[in-house]
Amino acid sequence: MISNYSATIKNSAHCQSRRIFGDGEMAELTRRFDWSKTPVGPVEAWPDTLLTAVNMVLANRHPMFLWWGPELVQFYNDAYRPSIREDKHPKALGQRGAECWPEIWHIIGPQIEAVMSRGEASWHRNALVPIYRNGKLEDVYWTYSYSPIRDSQGSICGTLVTCSETTEEVLGQERLRKSEARFRSLVEQANVGFVIGDLVGNLTYLNPKMLATLGYTVEEVQAGLVRWSDLTPPEYAERDARAVHQLQQLGIARPYEKEYITKDGRRIPLLIGAAMLAETAGHAAEVAMFMADLSELKRAESALRQTEKLAAVGRLASSIAHEINNPLEAVTNLLYLIESESIPEDVRGYVRLAQQELARVAAITTQTLRFHRQSTNAKTALLSQILEDVLTLFHGRLVNAGISVETQYRNARPVLCYESDVRQVFTNLLSNAIDATPAGGKIIVRVSNATDWRTGGPGVRVSIADTGHGMSDETRKQIFDPFFTTKGTTGTGLGLWVSAEILEKHRARIGVRSRQEQPGQGTVFSILFPAESAPGSEQMPAQLTRAEQQAS
Repeated sequence: MISNYSATIKNSAHCQSRRIFGDGEMAELTRRFDWSKTPVGPVEAWPDTLLTAVNMVLANRHPMFLWWGPELVQFYNDAYRPSIREDKHPKALGQRGAECWPEIWHIIGPQIEAVMSRGEASWHRNALVPIYRNGKLEDVYWTYSYSPIRDSQGSICGTLVTCSETTEEVLGQERLRKSEARFRSLVEQANVGFVIGDLVGNLTYLNPKMLATLGYTVEEVQAGLVRWSDLTPPEYAERDARAVHQLQQLGIARPYEKEYITKDGRRIPLLIGAAMLAETAGHAAEVAMFMADLSELKRAESALRQTEKLAAVGRLASSIAHEINNPLEAVTNLLYLIESESIPEDVRGYVRLAQQELARVAAITTQTLRFHRQSTNAKTALLSQILEDVLTLFHGRLVNAGISVETQYRNARPVLCYESDVRQVFTNLLSNAIDATPAGGKIIVRVSNATDWRTGGPGVRVSIADTGHGMSDETRKQIFDPFFTTKGTTGTGLGLWVSAEILEKHRARIGVRSRQEQPGQGTVFSILFPAESAPGSEQMPAQLTRAEQQAS
C-alpha cells in the first residue's frame, strides 16, 4: 500500500515536471497545441531530449527553429516568428517540414537530409532562400546553421536551426555596392573632368576625361609629375587664390572660368567648381574639383551666331515668298486671259509653258512659307507628301547637279508629327545626299509601311539612299555628334545632330549604312516612325510618283 502510494507521488511529480516553460507567444501556443494529433505525441510522452530542446528554443532570444523526428515536425520561437509573417504563422507550428516549405524544399531538403542521416552540420551566410510571405514569393536572405540533435544513445532525433534574416543587410550592401559602382562609373565615364588634390597643389587623381583633355597618363599622376601650378597659366593665379580662400572659409568654391595648359602646350578653357572632402584618419583634407571643358561651348557660340543669321535669312525668305504670291497671282490671271483670246497655236504653247513655270514658282513659295511656320500641335500627315514638298525645293539644284531622283511611295500610313520639324529632317538628309552624290548619280526615296520589331507596333519607314562617295566607319560613328562636319568651313556640324533630336521627340529611330567600295557604294539613311492609328488609314489612295506627276 505504501509502495503504491510512493509510485503515484513519483509519477505525479514526473508529469508535473514535463512542462513547456516560458511566457512568450510561442510558448503559450506550444502549450495549447494538441500534440497528440502529431507524430511526436502528447507532451507527457515526449522524450527528455525533445522537451529540453523545445524549452531551450522557446527561451532563446535568437531566432531558432527545430525539426523533430523523421517527419520533421516543426517548433519555433518568438524571435523567429516575425520572419515568416502571417502567411505561415501559426499553422507552421506542429506542421511537417515538407508541407510547410514546398517552395524551398529543393534547397533545404538535401541540407536537412545530410543532418538527419549523417549528422553533417552546415552553416550558410547571406544565402538566398526565397519564401512565400506577404502574399507572394519573396527573395529572403538568411545566415543560418543546421545542427543534429542526438539522444543519450547518440541517435539523431532532430535538426536544430539557428538563423538570422539578413535581407536588409544584403540589400543594403548591394545598394551601397551599386551606389559606389554608379559613382565610380559616373566619374570614370563622365564627360566632365574630375580631379582630386590638396590645397598646396598636389594632384592625386584625374579621371579619364581629364587625362585625355590634358594629355597625361595615370602613371604620371601617381608619380606626382602633375601639379596644379604646372597646369595653370600665371594670369589665373589670383582667381585660384580666391578659390582656395573660399574653400578654407566655406568648404566650397564658386564656379569660375580659367584655362589649363595641356602637356603639349595648348590651352583649354575650363569652368571649375570645387569642394572640400572630409578628412580621414592619417590623411590631410583633400579637394574635389569638377571641370567642364568649354572648348565646344566656345565653338557653339560661334555656330549659334551663324545659326541666328541663317534664321534671319529664313524669316526674310518667308517674307519675300509671301510678298511674291500677290504678283504671281496677277501674272497667272493675265496669262489665263491671254490664253482665252484668239492667238496663234505656237504663242498659246508659250503661254502654257509660262503657266507651268509660274505654277512651279508658286509651289516653291508655298513650301518656303511652310518651312518657316511651326505648328504648336502635332498633326497626322503623309510622309510622302512632306518629301515631295522638300524635293520640289531641291528640283533646280538636282537638275543643275545632274542627279536623278527615284521615289517609291508604297501606300504608307499617316503618322502623327510636327510637319515643319520633319520637313527639316528630310531637308538635311536630302541636302547631304545631294552634296555626296556626283553628277550622273542617283537618289532613291522610299516610304513604306513597316513593323517596329521592338514593340510589335505598326510604323512607317522612310529610306533615303544615294550613290555618293560613302562614309568611313569612323565618320559614320560621329555624324550625329554636334559640330562634327566633313564640309570644312561651309558646314556647321549641327544638321544631323538637330535631326536626331527631332526624331527622338517623335519617338522615331534613325539608322545609317554606308560603304565606300564598289559595288554598292553610297549611303542609306533609314528612319522608322511610329504610325498614327487613324481609322481608315489603310484605305488611303496611293500617292503619285514624281514621274506620274510630271506626266500628268
